[in-house]
Amino acid sequence: MTEGAPPGLRPAELRLGSDLRAPAAARRLVRELLAEGGRDAWTDAAELAVSELVTNAALHAQTAIEVSATLSADELRVEVRDHSPAGPRQRSYGNQATTGRGMGMVAAVTDRCGVVQRPDGKTAWFVLEDGAPEPSLDELLAAFDEEQWEVTHAASADPAVEGSGPVARQVVLLGVPPTLWVAAQEHHDAILRELHLYGASHAEVDLDLRSAEAARTALLDLVDVRAQGAEDAAALRVALPEGHPSPWREIREPVDLTLELFPEDAAASAALQDVLDAGEQLASEGALLAFPGQPEIVAVRDWLCEQVQSQLRGVPPRRWSGSADERFEVDAGAARAGTGTAAVVERVRTSLRGAVCSDARNRILAVSAPLAAHLGWEVDDLVGRRIVALIPPSLREAHIAGFSRHLSTGQAHVLGVPLVLPVRHASGRELLCDFLIEQVGAGVGRSLYLAWIEPVDAGEPGGPAAGAADGPR
Repeated sequence: MTEGAPPGLRPAELRLGSDLRAPAAARRLVRELLAEGGRDAWTDAAELAVSELVTNAALHAQTAIEVSATLSADELRVEVRDHSPAGPRQRSYGNQATTGRGMGMVAAVTDRCGVVQRPDGKTAWFVLEDGAPEPSLDELLAAFDEEQWEVTHAASADPAVEGSGPVARQVVLLGVPPTLWVAAQEHHDAILRELHLYGASHAEVDLDLRSAEAARTALLDLVDVRAQGAEDAAALRVALPEGHPSPWREIREPVDLTLELFPEDAAASAALQDVLDAGEQLASEGALLAFPGQPEIVAVRDWLCEQVQSQLRGVPPRRWSGSADERFEVDAGAARAGTGTAAVVERVRTSLRGAVCSDARNRILAVSAPLAAHLGWEVDDLVGRRIVALIPPSLREAHIAGFSRHLSTGQAHVLGVPLVLPVRHASGRELLCDFLIEQVGAGVGRSLYLAWIEPVDAGEPGGPAAGAADGPR
């Protein structure tokens, strides 16, 4: 099986199933080989790298896995083969992401690594060798941000049958929102990772994870690559003012993408929707560590999958309607409630200052009468809507992307930071306001979010009374 192994050496080999026990077996294989060869110094790096490659294959390829390790006088070469043609890809979700660093980690701890693509699968490999210079800290960190993988393509085993398979068709995605899509992809990855773990201990769960992973790599990852590489085609727009601490200050304008897909991708995309819907339901019940996706994130995923299915049936493309759609302003359902909700709601409801309280689904639980009046709303008309009703359309994508990442990582950039931002009036016009946002509750996903909002021109009729006693504490 070994691609390019030194001649005359017999590799240690192992065939594994696609389950969560596979990484431990692969680590044991390389650990024992290195111990026999007196190369204990390579053990930590080899175990970490093979574990990442096998985990990646177990989670995403969903096929049998073959591991081969060859130790020569001056190098260790390890190969992990699966039977999914979708190649491994280092993701670039940003510093706060909770997923997507596995391939960069392999590049950081090995001397060389790569992947051999073939029509019936792929072989990911890495090498540890004598004489390689010790990498500096900067070089190690750079490995997480750069593509370090050598990619080669093996010829088909039977060239005579090439071109005899299904014919690819074009699927055109109109108006893909790159910033929102990157946040959505982070969420998809978190849900799928949790479902693999959940399914391993809940035999009653019957989900087509193999088809879902095939669709994820064939569709979602491909859109992610194209969307993130669209900087030239899509201008970066400053969504938030200078000095705003959010990592999403700048967002990319929507882009049109064309994919080459096959008829079977329609069924795979439907399976992906089913699996992710099941994951969202389990997340909403508290059965997963991941939290349910914001409605905009679920909607953009459904739109993409449905476009694949309908266009492969010959239906013309339909443009993404955008995150400013009024449907996102309605109640998204109950969030996981924390303790003390009633007291916080009462505090906001009776406040003499501008205040609004929302939960982890972005649903407004309470708003002060002065703020509602200043923004042209009745209090009862705002309560139950989502907070995006008060966010100008130009800022909604940045808000959803940032809040989704907050739910995934627990980190926040705007809490406790005084800000000046526009707020959307009921008439649609924008009012510049001073903001201070605080988090109250038992933790991310069960917390409430209080925004203390004062109009910059506090003298306007109906504005919150200046100098009122209550406020952030």
